[in-house]
Amino acid sequence: MDSNESGQAAYYRLGTGHALGYRRRAMALNMLNVVLSAVLTVLGLLLLFSLIPRNLFANNSCLWPGPGSRCFWPFGHYHDRRHSVVLISMDGFRHDYLEIVRSRLGSASLPNFARLESGGVRAMRSINAFPTVTMPNHHTLVTGLYPEHHGVVANSIRDTRWPSIAFAMNNQTSLNKDPWLNGWPEPLWVTLQKSGGLAGSLLWPITDGFVRQDLPFQQVSQFTLLDSADSRYSYEKRVADLLWWLDNPRYHLDLVLAYFDEPDETGHAHGPYSLEVAEKVREMDGVLGFLLDGLRDHGLQDRVDVILTADHGMAAIATDRLIALDDFVDPSLYSYTQLSTVGLVYPEPGKAEEVYAKLQDAHEHLKVYWLSEVPPELNFNRNSSRMPPIVLVPDPLWYLVHKRDTPVVAGDHGYAPNFSDMNPFLIASGPSFRSGHQTEQVYAVDVYPLLCGLFHLRPHTNNGSLERIATALLKQEVADRLIFLQRWPTWLVWLVLEMELLWFLLVTACALLLVVALGASIRMQRYYRHLMRHVEDEYDDKSLSV
Repeated sequence: MDSNESGQAAYYRLGTGHALGYRRRAMALNMLNVVLSAVLTVLGLLLLFSLIPRNLFANNSCLWPGPGSRCFWPFGHYHDRRHSVVLISMDGFRHDYLEIVRSRLGSASLPNFARLESGGVRAMRSINAFPTVTMPNHHTLVTGLYPEHHGVVANSIRDTRWPSIAFAMNNQTSLNKDPWLNGWPEPLWVTLQKSGGLAGSLLWPITDGFVRQDLPFQQVSQFTLLDSADSRYSYEKRVADLLWWLDNPRYHLDLVLAYFDEPDETGHAHGPYSLEVAEKVREMDGVLGFLLDGLRDHGLQDRVDVILTADHGMAAIATDRLIALDDFVDPSLYSYTQLSTVGLVYPEPGKAEEVYAKLQDAHEHLKVYWLSEVPPELNFNRNSSRMPPIVLVPDPLWYLVHKRDTPVVAGDHGYAPNFSDMNPFLIASGPSFRSGHQTEQVYAVDVYPLLCGLFHLRPHTNNGSLERIATALLKQEVADRLIFLQRWPTWLVWLVLEMELLWFLLVTACALLLVVALGASIRMQRYYRHLMRHVEDEYDDKSLSV
């Protein structure tokens, strides 16, 4: 082979190598362009979707619903979610009332409770907070805290910061007169509204006055309960208003807190095993049916979770089990905010030791504690401006009175939560919850983290457990998702769930970067194709000249 032929062969190898290299790079860039174009298309569709007005869709429904999940609307926030929760409390509804009434009035006597049970999940008992009375336990449901932490320690409260005022449930003016909840943990409805959501309250305790300069967006005041019986806010009207709030086209309520004062009042008057209570429970079954029918008729059953529970149960009180404190200590030595199933005692200045000593061994069925010595299982021994210096805990079914001839109610509550008569039930139904399932028990303090999870809110410090209640009540996929999100760092949850507009901007920025990258890639692809053709043309010219 002469030198010209060997040179031509070497040049051929060199030219072919360069051409193949340029070709491979051009092909790789072509594949990259396809991927970038696909990603840009997806991002573009997402951005266009997020800009579509929601009112173009029937009932403002969500295109990506998912059980218990929020919608994707980057310019919206909580008020744009499809999902709502109704938390209902039927005061004094003991955990076994359904069984008691069915055994007395017939197995088919409560069709609507049966309907709610069969379509949802029932916890046979809800372990509530001590003392098992109305105001503390309603506030526990919306804070996830025991009364010693949330500050609503009884139905009537003394606070050393306002020594001349008793904050009492039966005196709504006192509850709204001073900012007595300022400085205490905020309830769920405040957190929800601060995050952009909307809440409604139908007579829910402690929602009449401003908390952290906020009120529920929709509200029917507890003052309504003080009206005469003839003009009282009827149960049917309450349910009708609740349904209107949920289906109102001008706004969307994420949370409705609804309170019903029965069967508590009937239980106090006649006792938990009375025919009157059975008939009242059957009446409440009709109220529940009105609600369930309304949810169905308004097309809301697939986007509203209903949680039905109560604050406490009810025990029968007998006149032969009275502990008359006047037999042991002069009543002028102390005052109290509660004296019945529990005693919250405030000795007069300088009389604490005397009162304690006279009561300590007064009765075999009465335990007397300094506040700091209250058993930890009662979660009622934290010192604060609200807590009583001395706590009296009678054995279950024993009752504290001043004098032995003091009239007593037929039924009452307030005993420790480990006395099962004090426990309510809990039934939950809706797109987030299991269907046709029963579990032995849940805890009232867990309702707050559950609601925070359903609303994708970061809960404040609380005594509850999301994992404990989610695994008991929620569908598996919903429970797994909420528990998974709970384990994320706070900053990541905030970024993903709260900063929706930021995500829109980030997606837009990514799309712009991809456009720039795609343009650069196309230019590079053209450049390598040009080099490839140049090398091939140069080789052809060289071949012809040889």
